[in-house]
Order: sequence, then structure tokens, then C-alpha cells
Amino acid sequence: MRPTFMGLETAKRGIMVNQKAIDIVGNNISNINTKGYTRQRLDSVSVHVYGSDQYNYSSIPLAGQGVDARGVAQIRNPYLDAKFREQYSDVGYFDQKAAIMDQIEGIISDPEVEGTGIKSALTTLSQALADFSQYPYQQTNANIVMHAFQGVTQVLNEYDANLKTLMEQTKNDFSIAVKDINTKLDQLSELNRSIAHEVFVNSDYDGVNYGPNDLLDQRNTILDDLSRYGVVQVTDLEDGKVQVKFNGKVVVDASGASHTNDHLTIGKDGTSLTWDSSGKAANLGSGAIRGFTDMLTGGDSITAGIPYYQNQLDHLAKTLAHVFNSKVHADDPAQPDKYKELLSGDGNGNITAGNISISDKWAEDSSYIIREKNPDGDLDNTDIMAMKAALEQDFDFGGEFTGTFSEFVARTTSILGSDIKTNNSRMDASLSIAESVEKERMSVSGVSLNEEGINMMTYNKAYQALGRLMTTMDEQLDMIINKMGMVGR
Repeated sequence: MRPTFMGLETAKRGIMVNQKAIDIVGNNISNINTKGYTRQRLDSVSVHVYGSDQYNYSSIPLAGQGVDARGVAQIRNPYLDAKFREQYSDVGYFDQKAAIMDQIEGIISDPEVEGTGIKSALTTLSQALADFSQYPYQQTNANIVMHAFQGVTQVLNEYDANLKTLMEQTKNDFSIAVKDINTKLDQLSELNRSIAHEVFVNSDYDGVNYGPNDLLDQRNTILDDLSRYGVVQVTDLEDGKVQVKFNGKVVVDASGASHTNDHLTIGKDGTSLTWDSSGKAANLGSGAIRGFTDMLTGGDSITAGIPYYQNQLDHLAKTLAHVFNSKVHADDPAQPDKYKELLSGDGNGNITAGNISISDKWAEDSSYIIREKNPDGDLDNTDIMAMKAALEQDFDFGGEFTGTFSEFVARTTSILGSDIKTNNSRMDASLSIAESVEKERMSVSGVSLNEEGINMMTYNKAYQALGRLMTTMDEQLDMIINKMGMVGR
């Protein structure tokens, strides 16, 4: 025989489950704009209660006992998570390179302020030498030439100083990124511990894990953020825990009650990375960290990082000094192969873009560049013409390029421009794929107001119907308790 109050219990269970479902809908809508929030769903199951094994009687009277809630699940697709993180690492790599290359471009390319770049300085020098060649003994013109050379050296000094500042700034940003990675690895290990402590495994049905969804959201957000730095692989473990790898290297792990995580250490050079656990070099694969290291160490035209452009400026400075220090003859006719030093470096013969300047003798007297008149008293502009011609001649710049000074500058800026264009193109492609995957992922995990509105109406109608059912069952019980057996009295 059917239990007397089974109908009321069935209605009560239904009301409670649908009430909880409405609560979940409200939580989803409330967090529609919350970063990292994953849409939640109340999983329910039909209640099945059967008779005792000791007695072989029909289970039909015990059937239909309503619904029960088995847990609140997150709606996520692990494949889309992995796909997004894979693409996001590429985005991080190209984006980080773009940020640094844009700053290099702002340093070595001709600035927006006309007349302050290296091309303009070389043009000014050429015009000054042209004017001086016509009047090689006028001190005014000599002074103009000296200041023109000063302009070239000062631009090189400024470029070099700005690149060095960028190098230090980039190293500092690199250090901040590494600290952020270490912090996030610590957080993941702690979240593993917290989630494992609170997770609920519903073994009564299909073994689904139900855990603290807010902590799971935090962990997923951290994993997404980490994927910008490098190639992240995530493996699900028991009790809601995860194992995390960086480009195949295990960095977060959990085994039983043991929770571990690794850390990164920056070398004394400010650019190399090692794992604390092994002391071996760290390779995080494609990502922002690789973007940092490529720009901090790239010294050739293929990798073309900050050191490459520093080297290019040094080649320009050395070639300038070598060429023009062999153009103005000394005043001693007995030493026809001796020349006046116009450009100098650190005093030990080392000339770089950072230390090149006009020589002390020339700085003290602008007429230093003027040769003595020949015995016949004729004007001698041979040296000045040779200096002017040098600006249009081809020279070897560090064994990497042969051409004029202007062509060398144009080539250097052209390499940078081409690298920026290529990098931006690849970044746009990676970003487009990542955005497409993220859109697909959000279609699964994100909150849809339309969908939640439909769910809310559905659960509310079920709630109302169950309330009506309980009223009906109450009326039936009233009939049984208060009115049955009254006939004939």
C-alpha cells in the first residue's frame, strides 16, 4: 500500500529543488558581468526508492517519489579551455614583442618633431659641409660644421641612452612578470588544497564532482592568465585537483595530501630563467616570457631585439669616427698621412653611440678644422670636399651592410618596420583565433539573459504547479482524516 503522506513529500521535494534552481538562475544573472564567472546549473535526478530485499513485494506503490538535487555544476568545456589557452600564449608572445618594438620605433625612427632625428642631422651636416666647401677659411662656416657634427653625435647619444633605459625598463617588467607567475603558481597550489577539501563526489549517481564553484572560477581565471606567459597544459586529478605544466614541465601537482609547486628565478644577467626545483633553464614555450627574452637578448637581424639596434647604432658611430677622422690633414706638411681627430670616444679608442662626441681640440676651437693656406695663398677646400663626398660614399658597417650613412639608417629602420608589420600580422591572426575560441567558450560557459529568463519562467511554473499539487494532497488528506467514516453517523 502507498504511504499516506508520500504525495506531500513528493511535492515538498519538488518545491525545494525548483526553489534552489531559481536561486541558481538568480546567481547566474547577478554575475553576468563578473570576470571569470562560469554559468551554473542545478543537476537533478528522479528519486527511486524500492522495497526491501528481504521481502519480495511490488515496488509500484513506492514509485514516483519526485525529484532530488544532486549538486550545482559548472557548465564548461575542457577542450575549449585548452584551445583558448593554447592560442592565448601565442597572443601573449606577439603582444609583448609588439609593445617593446613600438618603443624601439619611437626611439630610433625619425621623431614626430621635425629636425630631431638622425636622418635630419645627417642632412644638416651635408648642407653645412657644402656651404663650408665654398668658403673653407670662414670661421663662421667652420662653427656651423662643428655644431652639425655635434648634432649627429648628440642624436646618437640620445638614441643610445633611450635604448639603455628601455632595456632596464624591460628587465624590470620581465621581473614583475616572473613574480606574477610565481604568485599564481602558489595560488594554484593553495586552491588545489582548498578545492580538494570542499569538493563533493556524488557516487550515488555517476560520480560527478561538485565543488566550490567560486574557487573553481578563481582557478580557471588564474590558468587563463598564466597561459599568456607560456604554454600551459592542465590535467584533472581526483577530488577536483589539477596538475599544471608549463611547456611539458610539471609546475603544480597534487598527490594525496601532498601539494607542490615550482618557482622561477631570474639569472644575474636579468634575462635568463631557471626552475628552483632543478636549477635547469626554464623554457615556457610561446608566450609573453619568450617575448621578453627575445627582445632582451636578440642581437642579430633575425631575432632583432634591443641589443641588435644598440649594435647598429654602435656600428654607425664607429664608422662615422673612422671615416671623418681620416679626412682633415694635419697642418704639418712633413706628415702628409697624419690627420686631425674630429670624433672621439671614451679616451681608450672605444667608440660607441653612447660615448661618441667631437674631439676636445675641436670643441675648444671651431677653426680646428680649417687647414692652413698653401704657400701660394690659394683656398684649399680639398679636405672639406672629401668630407662632403664621404656622406655619399659606401662604407662597410660592421660587416653586415655596405652603403651610405643614410642608406644604413634607412635599412635599420626598415628592418624594424618590417618586423613590426610581420609581428602585428601574426598577432592579429592569433588574436582572431583566440577571440573565436573565446566566443565559442562563452557560448557554453557564459551567462545568457535569454536562456536564464526561459529557465526562470520554467522553474517558476513548476514551483507554482507543485504548490497547487501540495494543496490538492492536503485536500485529499483532509478528506481521509476528517470526512472518511462519517457516513451513517
